[in-house]
Amino acid sequence: MRFDLYSARWQGHVTALADEAFGQGYFSRLSELAAEEGAALIIGHEGDDELLCFAFGSVLPADGLRDHLEGQLPDLPGDILEADQDGALGVIRAVAVSPAHRRSGYGTKLIGLMHDRLVGMGADKLIVCFKRSPNVPHVDGMMGKLGFEVWQRLPSFWRERCDAGQFHCSDRQGSCNCEALLYRKTIF
Repeated sequence: MRFDLYSARWQGHVTALADEAFGQGYFSRLSELAAEEGAALIIGHEGDDELLCFAFGSVLPADGLRDHLEGQLPDLPGDILEADQDGALGVIRAVAVSPAHRRSGYGTKLIGLMHDRLVGMGADKLIVCFKRSPNVPHVDGMMGKLGFEVWQRLPSFWRERCDAGQFHCSDRQGSCNCEALLYRKTIF
């Protein structure tokens, strides 16, 4: 198992795993996202053709949290607000592990690697957004071990995009039944 930064040769593999984990079309602009300033995409793979997992994160531009949370801005604690205003807020936007490799420690390793990458890029506060639905395992224990605490629950975070058909959620059962669970961590 190796962890590397994303390169375009992995695009089809990452897109397929993202479609499986989040729903078809959720990462429709993968190359653009990976090329954004302040973004990082880390992949875990076996050999040259077997993708096991990936994590996507970025350091948001100053005052970028409102756009990232699609206008569903919860009350911000002072330290998160300050980091957002300063452009020092790192966001781990997605973590996906192939079903055959879950509960193998790969998600934990990816979050640790992305944590270090974002801190190296200037983040002094981090938030992580996880999708919680009836079919998604709970990550509270893992996140607690990594020093993160639950910050907010956004019960309709993906609903508008999901209902509009912008992506096809793998957990949708007639209507959107997912919520976003936001974790936070202070680095400095």
